[in-house]
Amino acid sequence: MVCDDCKVLLERLEKAEKRIEELERKLAQYKNANTPSSRLRFPPRIINPDKKKPGQKEGHEGMTRAKSVPTMSIELIEEKCPHCKSKLGAPFKTTSKIIEEIPEPQPVTVTEYRINHYKCSRCNNEIIAQSPFPEQSNFGANTLAHATMLKFDDRLPLKKVCSALKRQFNLDISSATVFDMTRRVSDKLQPEYESIKISLRRSKSVNIDETGMRVGGLNFHLWVFTNKNITLYVIRKSRGKNVIEEVLGKNYKGVIGSDGWTSYSSYTDKIQRCWAHLLREAKYLASEHNSAQFLYDGLKKIYEKATSNKPPSKVKLITEMRQWIDYAECYKELRKFAITIGNGIEYWFTFLDYKSVKPTNNRAERALREMIVQRKIIGTLRNEKGTTIMERIMSCIATWKQQKLNPFYELKANLC
Repeated sequence: MVCDDCKVLLERLEKAEKRIEELERKLAQYKNANTPSSRLRFPPRIINPDKKKPGQKEGHEGMTRAKSVPTMSIELIEEKCPHCKSKLGAPFKTTSKIIEEIPEPQPVTVTEYRINHYKCSRCNNEIIAQSPFPEQSNFGANTLAHATMLKFDDRLPLKKVCSALKRQFNLDISSATVFDMTRRVSDKLQPEYESIKISLRRSKSVNIDETGMRVGGLNFHLWVFTNKNITLYVIRKSRGKNVIEEVLGKNYKGVIGSDGWTSYSSYTDKIQRCWAHLLREAKYLASEHNSAQFLYDGLKKIYEKATSNKPPSKVKLITEMRQWIDYAECYKELRKFAITIGNGIEYWFTFLDYKSVKPTNNRAERALREMIVQRKIIGTLRNEKGTTIMERIMSCIATWKQQKLNPFYELKANLC
């Protein structure tokens, strides 16, 4: 027999357990292996006694900036002693010091072009003298390129771009004018943007990642497609397979490096799953549950074997991976993670068959960082016109940097 007080306590205990489960589910949405530190409003301060000291590590060779070659030389002469006013003879020693200086702010050069029109007496066609300036613009290529680099490479808001141009060149323009400049530059970069897309379709491998982005108050998705030489950004409403088909075409023959999002596996079976995501989530589980510590250590050993100079065969590695899946399925708290590992288990070791494929998707995540920083600065894009401008210009700038080209001069070349 159970007394009435015990029944009340049992009911309260059941309610408390249900409440705890509900709160843990909500907490898991904000605190998990993939939650960035920016999402944690009040992260706990953890003092790590094993933390490495800042600064240069032992055995690391320092880097010193190379001295610049002087463009001119000025000799400093003294004729009289500043103390006793005696006349000084020839110097007994001469030292040198190199000073690097930027020029004073330069005024804008305003040029009037008188464009001559001709009538051909033979074919009766009208001939217009060729112009060295961008079409449909009152600003030259230098101005358009400089404003664009301030906005997208230096991450300045439109008002700050106006301030910088006013300070450096005494060019007085509005935010709307700067936006229109970037629109014109974006239109000129369309062929370059399409060329990057074609190069991606011909590549042997590509890393893809996506994240959220607000456009006109609505939820969009920012996609990045990148490899060693090129980067392409796409901003779309969808997070599905249709975006991958739009960029890579329906018959892409290369390998895709990605996380475990289902859109990739529904598009192709040539996939390399990201080991960084897997190990990060396993490490998080190990910090929460003792049962996950062995799993984390086991997965790390598999990764070390696979990335060694003489890795075992894929069959052996997959067999070992399945053993750890069986282990994880024995624990309630690890079953969901076991499903994550087991879904597409053949995709964990694709990199062993292709030299150009990496075992992680870090390349795509690094390419996203620049756009994420800009997302934090601007908050949102006002409309889809802004998405087109941003994805074209940022794709070209990122690709030129990967190819060791100067983005400013490349912009100018596309504007003229």
